Amino acid sequence: KGQVCQLGGQQFQPRHFFGLCPGCLKIGEHSACSGCLMISYCSRDCQKKDWKSHKTLCKLLGKLRGGNGGQHLFHKDPEAHIKVSMAVKEVIGRPLTQYESDLLVHARICIVCLSGDQAKLQNCPGCHCVAYCSEDCREEDQELHQTVCQTLHECITDYMFEAKKGHELKCYLPPPCKALTNLPNSFEKVFENDISPLLSDKEDKEYKASELRRLTFQYTCPATVLHAAFVAGTRSGSLAEATSLVIHLVGARQVEIEQAPAWTLFSARLPKLKSLTLVLVGPEVGGSDLPSNFTMQSNNAVVKFVVEKPCGYQQYAKSKTYLEPDLVAALNCGFIFYTSWDSSLDSMVRKSGAPLVFTEYYEADCQMNLEKLEKNTKKNISVLMEPTANPFCSRFAARIPAGFGLRKFKRKNVLMSNDFICIVKAD
Repeated sequence: KGQVCQLGGQQFQPRHFFGLCPGCLKIGEHSACSGCLMISYCSRDCQKKDWKSHKTLCKLLGKLRGGNGGQHLFHKDPEAHIKVSMAVKEVIGRPLTQYESDLLVHARICIVCLSGDQAKLQNCPGCHCVAYCSEDCREEDQELHQTVCQTLHECITDYMFEAKKGHELKCYLPPPCKALTNLPNSFEKVFENDISPLLSDKEDKEYKASELRRLTFQYTCPATVLHAAFVAGTRSGSLAEATSLVIHLVGARQVEIEQAPAWTLFSARLPKLKSLTLVLVGPEVGGSDLPSNFTMQSNNAVVKFVVEKPCGYQQYAKSKTYLEPDLVAALNCGFIFYTSWDSSLDSMVRKSGAPLVFTEYYEADCQMNLEKLEKNTKKNISVLMEPTANPFCSRFAARIPAGFGLRKFKRKNVLMSNDFICIVKAD
């Protein structure tokens, strides 16, 4: 009791983009290292600057490339990165870092014909995250690539700013609204009027846009749940008069704990709210250094977090510590991918009338999640919001695209967070 705990955000993690010089972080068309052909630099000076950190991997990949007739290791065969990664791990005697993994997975080869001829390759000038060996290949990919080019540009730009300037708004908290205020139609407008005074360079519009995207990643979960509560109400009715709320976050992960301050968005937008209790349930939470219960004071409200021991929701619903929720949320849930959800789905649809909101990366998966939910509950349910694009999904990539999945599967390969939303409740 009375213990003060620091909620640390995620540490900066070096990433690799072939269109980003690792020496000076310049985005553009660079020259490949002649030893390994896996990394590109804007100048000899930057290559020399990076040699100490690149040397070991370069020499190892160079030897492997010698056995490939001197061609790029993944020429015509990007899936070879799996074998190469295993070989590298065995030689260096440790797992690959995220940067090393990126370097092998995001190889600079033609996105269409898979040629690794570096002399012929040119980056897409819009994003510098995709390369083509000929104009024919560029034209063949143009329509599909336009669906992700801007997002890829934002991915590489956001990383460049993070590496150069850090995240200046990581301690941002939303100021209180004087009256009940619904969320604006544009997610960025939740923050943009408040953040300019907090930035060291108020004239850097690109950095401000990047910071806004990063804030949408921090706040997508509470904003999505608040949006669902405005749309569907809660067990107790509308939000207008709510003074106390209990929300269950099912399938919660450690990131929900690390981003706990973002849930003060509720107390900022709901002036009458005095108490918000968030119950985190899932196999990946509990058992950490944090206490099982902790609180934050926000505006006129107390925000309390209850972290249950690792368990399924059905098990928690039968426990003595169960708190009846006003709303249940399963974010980026993956009902269709994990059988561990099966026994809990019926318990998540509450007879009390508490809405259930769930989100997913793809619309088709969100629809299949709904179908699975309907099959796994004994209750009659009403669909309050059919699977649809979530206006409060992250604008900052949760998963940077790996490999060549866009052309292979024709599914967007830049995943945000809470991309699609569905809301149901028991009749």
